[in-house]
Amino acid sequence: LGPLHTQFDDQGYACTSLFVESAVAKWKLGTWEVVDKIPISYNIGHLSVAGGDTMHPDGKYLVALNKLSHGRHMNVGPSQPESSQLIGITGEKMKLLYDAFTEPEPHYAQMIKTEKLKPVEVYPKEEMKNTNAVWDVKDTGITRDGNNVLVKMIAVRSSFEPNKIEVTQGEHVTIYLTNIEQTTDELHGFGLGEYNLNVVVDPGELKVIDFVADKTGVFPYYCTD
Repeated sequence: LGPLHTQFDDQGYACTSLFVESAVAKWKLGTWEVVDKIPISYNIGHLSVAGGDTMHPDGKYLVALNKLSHGRHMNVGPSQPESSQLIGITGEKMKLLYDAFTEPEPHYAQMIKTEKLKPVEVYPKEEMKNTNAVWDVKDTGITRDGNNVLVKMIAVRSSFEPNKIEVTQGEHVTIYLTNIEQTTDELHGFGLGEYNLNVVVDPGELKVIDFVADKTGVFPYYCTD
């Protein structure tokens, strides 16, 4: 009852989420007969089969993107995560393999083989086009133009340079922060708590931090990652 979303496998079958019934139905293309049904916990919305809306689906696995979890996890308070369930769809009977708990509310998730993903792990120095990026301590510094303060800063294990910025109350401060690391997983954070500022800068990345120094005092900035 309540068919909502359909995805396809590589064997001529389709899987349809049944919202009202809290189930997934597997049916045969061409004959249109339901060959299996598995209960879901609870109130499934969308579902995702590996490559299931492409010309060449991979099949094998399905993730049920459910709207309710109803205590299938440790109690975490009034705001509950959703239940996402990994289901094996090969063979005669579908089989629940794993429960995971995700943020509300998943829609149109995609599942593909990891070898199809080629993520960048480090932003190469030679590809940086922003002229405000600096890569050496000698190129860092602080310049002023009227009420504007421009800071060119680097982050490297485990320090910032310049490590002190002196400004006058009311000045507009712009920090160009370059993480000069060229090693994977060497990201740096920059926190300035009194101004509610916190950014993460990946290896080889430039981030711009912009604020008006409207408070008097001494305020530490520090690495938050």
